[in-house]
Amino acid sequence: MRKISFKEIGLRYVFSPYVHPVARVMPGESLRLEIQDASSGQVRKSEDVRDKSKIPFANPVIGPIYVEGAEPGDIVSILIEDIQPLEGIGAVYYLDSFESYLTGISLNKFLDSKLSFRTVICEIKEGYVHLLDGRKIPYSPMLGTIAVAPHPEAESLSTFKNPGPHGGNIDLPDVAPKSRVFLPVYHSGGLVYLGDAHAAQGDGEIFGVAVEMSAEVTVRFDILKRKKIEWPRLETERELVSVVVASGERGLKEAITEAYLQLAIWIEERYGINRRDALILLGQAGKIRIGNLWTAAAKISKDLFE
Repeated sequence: MRKISFKEIGLRYVFSPYVHPVARVMPGESLRLEIQDASSGQVRKSEDVRDKSKIPFANPVIGPIYVEGAEPGDIVSILIEDIQPLEGIGAVYYLDSFESYLTGISLNKFLDSKLSFRTVICEIKEGYVHLLDGRKIPYSPMLGTIAVAPHPEAESLSTFKNPGPHGGNIDLPDVAPKSRVFLPVYHSGGLVYLGDAHAAQGDGEIFGVAVEMSAEVTVRFDILKRKKIEWPRLETERELVSVVVASGERGLKEAITEAYLQLAIWIEERYGINRRDALILLGQAGKIRIGNLWTAAAKISKDLFE
């Protein structure tokens, strides 16, 4: 299996169709990827801080990866086979954007004061993340950022901001081992980007960061020919998941609604159930998960149909 490391290609911070692919893969082929954490390696000790004056960008990714045969109007499928910590540690740290992330108003700047939080370095071992003052939580690895190069009208987009139908920084815990992510193809080869591994993350990512870690990720690529989708889809072992993000004039309420509508369309395509009837089922058995504060994921158990 081929291996690609950020140590060899450097750190990349945009989803762009204009970057030379780091690899070309055949459908059904797997790659092993070494990805750097969201802080670009700046936070490794309790005294470290995220210094934007040195590295102003966040969420470095590996990519683009060119999937042979993928063309606009197809779907590229990415199976997350495995995620392992690269260094055996993760980090939770304070960002200066924390308050505006929660409230939209930087009161700390208005009051000429600074919020104070400590950096927490978490050991990852024996299936647990050793988080805070002897407390531990299950190791639940995921990819916070996964995308294709966006629609030609969008050109190049930041890996940290502007998630959309192409994917992006969605921070959804379901993007985990044994899950398959489906993304629309806008350019030949799909041009897939991956990064931002977490050892664990709560719904909403309310602190603004998760347990950020560098990781070795194994993924397999496939294509669904001539099958268009409007927004990313995700299939876990037990659920179908439709993902929509709040952006522009679309608030979180509208994102939730759109996610359910997209999921009803998927149920119709997959199981032959009229989308209106599917929406009735979703109204009684559907679930919503919030990835970060702008990502809505509508979910339904496959057991209801299979």
